[in-house]
Amino acid sequence: MLLPIVFMMFTSVCQGYKVLALLPYPGKSHHMVFEPVLDELARRGHHVTVVSFFPSTNPHANRRDVSLVGLAPLNLEAVNLQDFDDPSFFARKFFTQFNLGHSLMKFNLKICEKLIYSDVFEEFIKGEGAYDVVLVEHFQTDCMMGIVHNYGAPSVGLMSCAMMPWMPPRFGADDNPAIYPSVLLPFSDEMTFLEKLENALISMLFKYWHRYMTRNEQNVMETRLGRKLPPLEELAKNASVVLVNTHYTLNGRRVLPPSVIEVGGIHLHNKTAQPLPEDLERWVSGSKHGVILFSFGSLIRGSSLPPKRLEAILKVFARLPQRIVWKWETEDIAGLPENVLVLKWLPQYVLLQHPNCVAFITHGGLLSLTETAAAGVPSLVIPVLGDQPGNAANAKRAGIAETLPIYEVDEERLYEALVKVLTPEMRARAKEFSRKWWERPLPPMDTAIHYIEYTARFGHLDMSSHARHLSKAELVFFEAIEYLAVASVLLLIVSLGLCCCGSRKTLVKVKKN
Repeated sequence: MLLPIVFMMFTSVCQGYKVLALLPYPGKSHHMVFEPVLDELARRGHHVTVVSFFPSTNPHANRRDVSLVGLAPLNLEAVNLQDFDDPSFFARKFFTQFNLGHSLMKFNLKICEKLIYSDVFEEFIKGEGAYDVVLVEHFQTDCMMGIVHNYGAPSVGLMSCAMMPWMPPRFGADDNPAIYPSVLLPFSDEMTFLEKLENALISMLFKYWHRYMTRNEQNVMETRLGRKLPPLEELAKNASVVLVNTHYTLNGRRVLPPSVIEVGGIHLHNKTAQPLPEDLERWVSGSKHGVILFSFGSLIRGSSLPPKRLEAILKVFARLPQRIVWKWETEDIAGLPENVLVLKWLPQYVLLQHPNCVAFITHGGLLSLTETAAAGVPSLVIPVLGDQPGNAANAKRAGIAETLPIYEVDEERLYEALVKVLTPEMRARAKEFSRKWWERPLPPMDTAIHYIEYTARFGHLDMSSHARHLSKAELVFFEAIEYLAVASVLLLIVSLGLCCCGSRKTLVKVKKN
């Protein structure tokens, strides 16, 4: 009797859950966060169907990739730095970020239309196959929520960056602008009154702008599916769990409902220190004063630096005793100092883990800053767009970075910032911070897999706050009632006190008379 029972248990484990991952955003850095999760699910015996622009190069028996390659251009080295070098107040505060958001949301709508009418997406439009759980990215589009509704399966949201302004209300998380800065702004939680005011106004504008820009997705999905759908925004609120690539030590502290789980650093799962190529190892190890790593990541084309910024950087590098390893996509730079090595591709995390790496100059992408925190290396953050200003502000608040926006880069400012980053005190803080960052009850991957399996096992979970179903007016109204009630009681007490005082004075006058 024992052998059949053991066989049945083994068969059940091997079958695992059926997982559908809808990840139709062509950003490499986003997919780098999700890929280790997909591989780990397959490795643990679950059957995973992945719809993405980045099919796996290491196929697994439990994994099926549905490739979207060719349906849209990939977001690799697509950003020109010269488009973000306007130092004017209006551009810095409003135009740059809104223009970027506008372009990205229009781009997402085009991708949505192209995908759902493509041959490769036909099976998901028809709702073919049965899945225990659907993984879907929550970013700047709700297009895939129509497919989630099509299957009726519970969903788990994935976020490669910190929550955008319109995300916290979807899960009932507090988003008080006096406490929580938007990741799109260069603020930490230590805001002045004027910064709080700016945060409130900008966050509100982004929320309404996002709702306005994504309104057409509803019509597109309903036309394709041939039926009326609940509002896609409301469907997004039904996510059982949302896995966010943040950690409070680096990204700031928030009050979150049980459905929002921080798994910052998940893309580093099983990444260990690897040997560098022999020539690169000689260059890095041979520097008596250490090595500085410089990269603008996968989205920004570093070689598009405005000439005056490039000139300032070269002059500063020539003044430093350290060697610099610089990610640069074109041919060698004219006038390159002898202590600088340019490469078209860098093994970034391996270099950060090298004992001779003393600092990192970065654009402030969340993956780069996460790797910096994990390696215990201080940073100079030069934020350009998107969530980078907020990431930079939080890293500075944590004491492991200095910040210098791209439009402020000149020789003296850059040199002064680097001198601060290279101090023994800053390096010691970065090492101590890394130890705190790593210290968790469970590794981020185990946490993520647990909640995905938990959702698949129990179905639709209700772990988000009920506040997600209330309008902002309702929330504010009852807070206002509370304050009015307190004010009324205080006014009544003061009035009674004044009346009593008046009565005593009258009584005293009567007695005297």
